[in-house]
Amino acid sequence: MVQLKLALHNLVKSKNQSLPFIFSNSIWVTITYIFLSMIYNTNIKTNSYGAVANYILKLGLIFIILIAALSTFYAERLLSKQRTQELGLYSMLGLTRRHLKQIVLLENSLFYMICIIIGSVAGITFSKLAFMSLESLLGTTSLHQNFTLLPLIYVAAIFAGIFILIILFDFWGLKRVNPINLWAKSSQPEKEPKSHTLLAVLGIIALLIGYCISVMIKPTGAAFGQFIIAIVLVVAGSYLVFITASISLLKILKKNQNYYYKPNHFISVSNMLYRMKQNGAGLASISLLCTSILVALIASVSLVEGQNNLINLWSPVDVQIVSKAPLSTTAKQTIHKLANNYQITMSQSHMVAVTTPSMGILSGKHFKPQFNTKTEYTLSSLDLRQYNHLQNTNYHLKDNEVLMYAPGTNYLQRHISVQGRTYKVKRIKKFNGAFVYSHNIYKSIFIVAANPTIAKQLNPHSYVYAQGFNTHGTKWHQKQFANAVQNALKVDPSNFTSKYIMRDLLKAMFGSLLFMGILISIVMICATTMIVYYKQVSEGYADKHNYQIMSKIGLSQKETRKAIQSQVLTVFTLPIIGAILNLIFALPAIKSVLTIFSMYDLKILVVVSFCTISVLIISYTIIYLATTNVYRNIVSH
Repeated sequence: MVQLKLALHNLVKSKNQSLPFIFSNSIWVTITYIFLSMIYNTNIKTNSYGAVANYILKLGLIFIILIAALSTFYAERLLSKQRTQELGLYSMLGLTRRHLKQIVLLENSLFYMICIIIGSVAGITFSKLAFMSLESLLGTTSLHQNFTLLPLIYVAAIFAGIFILIILFDFWGLKRVNPINLWAKSSQPEKEPKSHTLLAVLGIIALLIGYCISVMIKPTGAAFGQFIIAIVLVVAGSYLVFITASISLLKILKKNQNYYYKPNHFISVSNMLYRMKQNGAGLASISLLCTSILVALIASVSLVEGQNNLINLWSPVDVQIVSKAPLSTTAKQTIHKLANNYQITMSQSHMVAVTTPSMGILSGKHFKPQFNTKTEYTLSSLDLRQYNHLQNTNYHLKDNEVLMYAPGTNYLQRHISVQGRTYKVKRIKKFNGAFVYSHNIYKSIFIVAANPTIAKQLNPHSYVYAQGFNTHGTKWHQKQFANAVQNALKVDPSNFTSKYIMRDLLKAMFGSLLFMGILISIVMICATTMIVYYKQVSEGYADKHNYQIMSKIGLSQKETRKAIQSQVLTVFTLPIIGAILNLIFALPAIKSVLTIFSMYDLKILVVVSFCTISVLIISYTIIYLATTNVYRNIVSH
């Protein structure tokens, strides 16, 4: 069959474009298979808190499929641009549009089959390593992996859908263009883009507003929504700035005679200006992908490293029960009986009565009770007698003095005003009876007053009773004991806290997030490499004719190398600068989101950010060196 031979010929002849396309798509098939294998080939759903990890893996799978589809479309569009000249030649030799469609269909089908075979083999090979990594991150040995064909069927169907859409898109492109004009179309020069000052200004404004929102985000319930708005504005602003503002900048450089009329600047500015509309979109995509890699890794690693802070905050003791009345004698006897059954030794339990936490805002020295998207804190009060008894201290307070326990806050005021009254504050660093009411996301403030009357004035809500104790025994027995206590006393999960149950839950949640973050980062690095590579190849073929003309009129090899270095360095530098700038303004938002979970640690955040940026810059430099050689080889031969 002639069409099949031509399709194979195209794949072999354009191996510089075909092999990277196959390699990158094979990686996406591999990672998609690994995700599907973790979901369907393991007993993760039936494992303790495995439903959380399973849900997070499914979210990651959706994101990976989306990135894979968009990147494949981008690369295939550049491939089809190179294919246009071949199709134009075939049309001149007598092939009809139907024959051209068959060639396109066969070529994409070959791509699909090769990628599925290589990706599936690699996925099956590396899925065991991925399974062991996930098992380690979840901190469990109860996971089991069994091979089934379901993930292979799903991955084949998913990528079949992507390639079918690509084929339909190519068919639509052939339908809109007369085959006789394909040859001329492939060599058509780019028109110089027009300046869009208004769009450039709008892009800069959108970017600045996005940055301002990110910097001003506070750790409240509205933080997630504000972060999403900031992301949308930064994405829109980045594309507008890279596309329109870059054109305006290049035109300004063109008008600067001292800068423009130098061989390397003249060539690089001219080449970039004539293709900046497409070039800008590619640069913006690279910048945003790099930003996504940085944010994904920093957030996921910080969550895993900071999970102990959250466990200690939510579980100051091994087991804690919050109720509207003190535990009855029968309940206490039940707890002791269960402890004997599970070979658990209990420490002396303690109980503290505090007013039901009041949600509100801490502005300056004023605490204002209110519940809305700006709410950051909860305030509870208790009397001094309880605190001294619990902590074995001997504080004395006047009626206008209070002790304040506010972990995770930077309250430096000497006074606090609550319910219209002002009190002199003394900060304390320890309170064994502290707890997070209903496991909410707000920071807890405990105020110790001189007597119960003043405690009620501070917070007029009814009392809740927190009873806690530590346990000693094997980890398995302690966890089983905690579950048994909760079930026997029928305590609502929001009012029951166990360090061992909480640790398993957070490991399942944050371990799967880190697993997902690492794999997604690999996908985005692949997508970035793919976009950069095909951008260089596409521009290399577009610039080849221009460099040949200039070499004939006297441009030396040395000047050619300097011009190429100037252009490529500019193209590579802008996205990484944009990514680091985006990250700098995203860090306050990341900090606020981590603070919501009481997991913010400046040292961890800075170290992880520095390491991640360093790894990205090194990887990006390797990509730069490799693709620069590809570009130079294309334009020089």
